[in-house]
Amino acid sequence: MLERLFIFRYLLGTTKGSTVKTIAFISVGGIGIGVLAMVVVLSVMAGFDEAIKSRILGVKPHIVVDNAGPADQAKLQELVKNTGRVDRYSKQDVILRTEDGIFSGAVAQGEESGALQHLAKKVRHSVVVDDTAKSVIASGKNEFANIDFDLGPKEIAVGVDLARSLGIYEGDTVTLVAPESLLLPSGEIPVYEKAVVKALVRTDVPEVDGHVVFFDVDKGLHRLDETASMEKGLEIRLNNPESAPDLAEKMVKLTTGKVKTWRDMDAALFYSLKMEKTLMGVFLGLTVLVASFSIMSVLVLLVTEKRTDVGILKALGATRNTVRRIFTLIGLTLGVVGILGGTVLGLIICWVIVRYPIIHLPDIYYDTSFPVKVEPITIGMIVILGLLLTLAGTFVPAWRVASFDPMAAIRRSED
Repeated sequence: MLERLFIFRYLLGTTKGSTVKTIAFISVGGIGIGVLAMVVVLSVMAGFDEAIKSRILGVKPHIVVDNAGPADQAKLQELVKNTGRVDRYSKQDVILRTEDGIFSGAVAQGEESGALQHLAKKVRHSVVVDDTAKSVIASGKNEFANIDFDLGPKEIAVGVDLARSLGIYEGDTVTLVAPESLLLPSGEIPVYEKAVVKALVRTDVPEVDGHVVFFDVDKGLHRLDETASMEKGLEIRLNNPESAPDLAEKMVKLTTGKVKTWRDMDAALFYSLKMEKTLMGVFLGLTVLVASFSIMSVLVLLVTEKRTDVGILKALGATRNTVRRIFTLIGLTLGVVGILGGTVLGLIICWVIVRYPIIHLPDIYYDTSFPVKVEPITIGMIVILGLLLTLAGTFVPAWRVASFDPMAAIRRSED
């Protein structure tokens, strides 16, 4: 009760001390703005991380086993059972040559027909060819886009960015050359395969859209099957990609091939995203720390101004702990108001960004609006961090005021 009386009297009362009240309100605003910035920025970054992760997991396999054969496929399929699918794959770096003589490096990715149909459902993008402008246009996501991934012999699907850079359209014929065959002696014919572009595909994964050429591993590019650089193995796509690490540990015991999960294959990307989010949180947390110093200033001014009141209070029997608790609660009250206000406003802004995407990103980005993902754990950590910093800011003034000699404080006011 006594603590509440002091809080309302010193911060909300109509008595003198307007300077302290003004600084107190500025401190509350500073903490609120810092917390608001942390909530919005970290939620937007979490949204981008989730968008990147979902695109990668929708296109790439969740577990890859290199140099695995049909016997391994049966074992692994038995292991995953109804939780995923196991398919054969082949991969090779190739040189892609168009009919106009334009060259580019590419990756020929062979997939089983079932895996190609699965990929088509995940992609769901339509690619439009503008004949008048002679350009390839990748439209936005379309739930009804029907990508023809039923690839026959010598038919391929090309990533849209690769097609745009080479001027490739559906129906064009291209030549795929195994790069090691270019080192053959003079007079030897390099290993190559001609293929027809049956589809252009956009996955929103730059590594795929700008480099990959898909073909049916059973029907497609047979001349390249026996080249030295051809990689073969098994890929596993799971209903729950998060279970990949646990399943990978079991797969190591069932096969002699090298087992890699989606976290291993894109470790650098996910690590950089994690570090970016962590560093951003640290630097934004510094703004809350600076605002907590202003609360310290409020309490120092309050201690100086109310020195006589504290002396009288201690002369009447208040203990050091009571005085310390009063000033600590005053500082915490300022901090809690700022933290809760900033958190609520930050969540409202996040909702507005999701509900009304008024900010549109340029076409060079795969996401045209800011994706937002509010993580309760992150919000809880922001609130706890704010409370700890506020508590740290109240410690020194509260400890100092509790050590006042009551008679000296009263005499000083009389002088």
